Amino acid sequence: MARILITGVSGYIGYLLSERLKAEGHYLIGIDRRPYPGGGVDEFICSDLVDSSEYEAVLAKVECIHHLAAAKGDWGISEEEYCHDNVEATRALLSAAHAAGVRKWIFYSTVSVLGPSDTPLSEDAPRNPVNPYGASKAVCEDIFEDYVAKTPDAHVVIIRPSVVFGPENPWNTNIFRLVDAIYKRRFLMIGQGSEIKTTSYISNLIDAHMFLMEQRASDHGYGVEIYQYVDDPGMTTMEIVNLIRVRLERGVNKFRLPLSIAAPISLVGDALAAVTGVDLPITSARVRKFCTATNFSGSKIRQLGFKQKISNEQAIISTVDWYLTKYLQRNVK
Repeated sequence: MARILITGVSGYIGYLLSERLKAEGHYLIGIDRRPYPGGGVDEFICSDLVDSSEYEAVLAKVECIHHLAAAKGDWGISEEEYCHDNVEATRALLSAAHAAGVRKWIFYSTVSVLGPSDTPLSEDAPRNPVNPYGASKAVCEDIFEDYVAKTPDAHVVIIRPSVVFGPENPWNTNIFRLVDAIYKRRFLMIGQGSEIKTTSYISNLIDAHMFLMEQRASDHGYGVEIYQYVDDPGMTTMEIVNLIRVRLERGVNKFRLPLSIAAPISLVGDALAAVTGVDLPITSARVRKFCTATNFSGSKIRQLGFKQKISNEQAIISTVDWYLTKYLQRNVK
């Protein structure tokens, strides 16, 4: 049994991870600015991580920190908020933890630190973020690397997921938006859909987390280790769309809007969102993202022996079935 501090414990990944860790007998202390929705932690602190005085006392109980808390989104989050919630929060937590003698970390970064790519990028690719979220996480990776260089007994495992999805995924996540739009017949294909989109199914990601946690417990390593987790094999946008359509029993709309037309139209969505303050489904950032390849390699963790339990097809089907049988039932108006 380990004594673990989890930040972002009320979030999608953090909550499900806390349930898994608790089921395996670990002592958990959770931190989040939002209330914790379940009973999977032994202690809970409602706090902003930047204010370390709220939680520094509990760090004496902790053997390892699983740092998941972060601002993330493709609309409505300023660069200042990314800096506060991701960069400054990490600095404050790291400083307080170091003072308390905590040297073991699992930190959630993102493949967005690498930027888009048509070919599968590995962990060794240079960081080249193209959005504020990825840029803030790249700074956090730098912070941990600098820290470990000065702290020989520190060990930091960095996990970089891709698009995380699955049952209970929030309404503002990419796969949920896609399922919802296709179900409501509001989806229009933009471009050819030939881009590779690597994704990370939630239960596979948590399996990968537990696998790396066990590996590090057995090897007693030091330094920084970076692992990307993406489901294999990567699928094209069109393959994902067609899997969802078939499961939802929605016919194929053969009309496709070229990106050269969709891009300028999406600027209208940007203007309306700015005026109304409403998170609209069509923005220029989302259109560009939809038509951009995000191709990353997850071979490093597999070379250690990790085996993905849920296939891409099963993952999409499970998510669509949850949407049909649970989400819609809870949200019938």
